[in-house]
Amino acid sequence: MANDYLVSKWKLWYTWFDINKDGKVDHDDVQSEKTKFAELSHLSEEDRVKVSDNWEKWWNEYIFWGKSSITEAEFVELMNNAFKENRENFQKRMQSCFEFVINEIVDNDKSGSISLDEFVLVFKSCGHNNTDLDKKFFDSYNPIDGAIPSKAMIDSWVVFTTSEDSSVSDIVKEAFESGM
Repeated sequence: MANDYLVSKWKLWYTWFDINKDGKVDHDDVQSEKTKFAELSHLSEEDRVKVSDNWEKWWNEYIFWGKSSITEAEFVELMNNAFKENRENFQKRMQSCFEFVINEIVDNDKSGSISLDEFVLVFKSCGHNNTDLDKKFFDSYNPIDGAIPSKAMIDSWVVFTTSEDSSVSDIVKEAFESGM
């Protein structure tokens, strides 16, 4: 069973998914995010369709766990069950989760790094409109030549979703707690 520290981070993460703030995460939230992303991105129609399909796949596999909607309690229970069943497999699942979302969705230009524009686009798609906080979070990665290496971003999110050690630096948790 995950400790209270890790469970608290899963609850923070869940708040990001309830885009329409109705107390549950469902396909209305997915549709809202996909629509906003399509409106804000400068992708070709073909690339928008591909990204939209990838969003759907990511949500279904990693957030809904095969369900059509999910409450915070259900999300935490599913995360916790997978965590306590096999921590190594859980770690691999989270690694795969963030490799997929960052490489197939966030990194629009497939450069292997995330620009500030790509970073902010994803946050705006999720209904987060405080660009100053987004920039502060982006800067916490210490970008190189104005971009975050995708691996650094993936690794930080894996730490956020898998580490029970509160003494380990967790920039994602800090960003959530600062109002992201």
